Amino acid sequence: MDTGRLFGKTIPAVIVSVFIISAAVIFAVTYGRTSAIPLVFESDSADNRLMFFLNYYIPLCVYSVTVFGCLYGESFLFRGICLVIGFAAAVIAGYVLDDLFTITICIYSAYVLMTAAAFYPPKNYIISGLSILLFIIFLFHPPFMGLIQTGPRFANYPANQITLLVLYLALLAAAMSMIRYLAERYAECKEEITHLNQVSTKMLLLNHRLQEYTKNYGNEAVRKDRLRFTSELHDSCGYVFTNIIAITDAAISWSSMDAQKMQDTFQLIQNQAREGLRKTRETLHMIREIQSPGSRIIETIYEMKSIFEEVTGIEVEIETGNIKFDYGPEVNQSLVRIIQEGFTNSVRHGKASRITIRFWEFPGTLEMLLRDNGIGAPNIIKGIGIAGMEERLAVLGGKLEVSSPEDGGFALKVTIPV
Repeated sequence: MDTGRLFGKTIPAVIVSVFIISAAVIFAVTYGRTSAIPLVFESDSADNRLMFFLNYYIPLCVYSVTVFGCLYGESFLFRGICLVIGFAAAVIAGYVLDDLFTITICIYSAYVLMTAAAFYPPKNYIISGLSILLFIIFLFHPPFMGLIQTGPRFANYPANQITLLVLYLALLAAAMSMIRYLAERYAECKEEITHLNQVSTKMLLLNHRLQEYTKNYGNEAVRKDRLRFTSELHDSCGYVFTNIIAITDAAISWSSMDAQKMQDTFQLIQNQAREGLRKTRETLHMIREIQSPGSRIIETIYEMKSIFEEVTGIEVEIETGNIKFDYGPEVNQSLVRIIQEGFTNSVRHGKASRITIRFWEFPGTLEMLLRDNGIGAPNIIKGIGIAGMEERLAVLGGKLEVSSPEDGGFALKVTIPV
């Protein structure tokens, strides 16, 4: 059930309907054939009675249509036109009536309720207050349409009744405005909760996919490195050991060996062993210098883009500019973490549909600009996410700038010395 529409439209419409129906019924009961109409004519003729009823019911019908048109209209211009026509019809319908706290108050109450429910704050406060003021002005100055000698007579309402009417209508407008405000706030909170639940689900799936990618990428990298190291050891160390074994077997098979030949043989074996040791050390150094699977920045970022677009449906555009393929594990990992945080903020807070990431390397510095087209943030509050990014960059001697551009969205600018 749409609670916002229920309290913002349906309930006000029901209350307005009750007041309008009450005004029609009270009029029919009060001014039936057994009662005198509030006109001073030369004779209480049937034509005068019919004209009196038409002068009331026709404006009341127009008033009813325009009130609901203003309450349910989508266009502000349409609601404004209905507002003006409805006010004129309300004044005309109550123009020839003597009673203030029966029919007239029902008509005025329905109108004030409508103005408080049909417009957003603070417009509804202004319109409701202005409507009450105009109603009172017309009560104090009833001959605004002109009077003829045989025209209607008007009641001279006491000041305390006018004051009571103003207070009543003001309280009615305030109550309906409060209901409308609470309904809007409830709808916003409900929408925000729904959005956060969706974001949490997407972020959970995104995190799972990124972990899966990192695991698979790491396993694949380990497999490739294992094959490469095996091949290196086989081609270098295996060849050397094979030569040593061959030379040793040959030496054993000799029936006699003089001192010079023995010395040459051992020297050859020693040279082969040293070569094998050198190759082994080179391979071990190569193993020690292996970079983590996530250190290749461009490849990792494009894979993050692919996963993020698939999970959230948000378009991501990347411009790598003139940056290198790799900036080392620390810089690469910091950029990846900052992009992850930027993605999360764009979904959770910005409600963006498009994200742009631009890189450019200047002499001595690397810059990254991440910007979305979301709702932005007029007052930027540094939470845990932004503080974590600043701490990560401070270790590298970099800095972070956050802003909400005038044309909308949210921007993160990262500068890192390289």
